[in-house]
Amino acid sequence: MYHHRFPVRMHKVRQWYPSQGVHRIIWRGPYIKGPVGAPLVVTESAYAVR
Repeated sequence: MYHHRFPVRMHKVRQWYPSQGVHRIIWRGPYIKGPVGAPLVVTESAYAVR
C-alpha cells in the first residue's frame, strides 16, 4: 500500500477488448497516484547526456 501520492507520466498500455478479441494500444495519464489525503511527493530527475 502506498503511504504518499506521486505523479504518473503519460504511458502506453495494451488494453484487451474481449468482444473484438484484440489488444489495442491506448494512452493513460498523466494522473496522481496514491491515497487521498496522503502527502504529495514530487522529485526532480536529472539525466546525464553524453
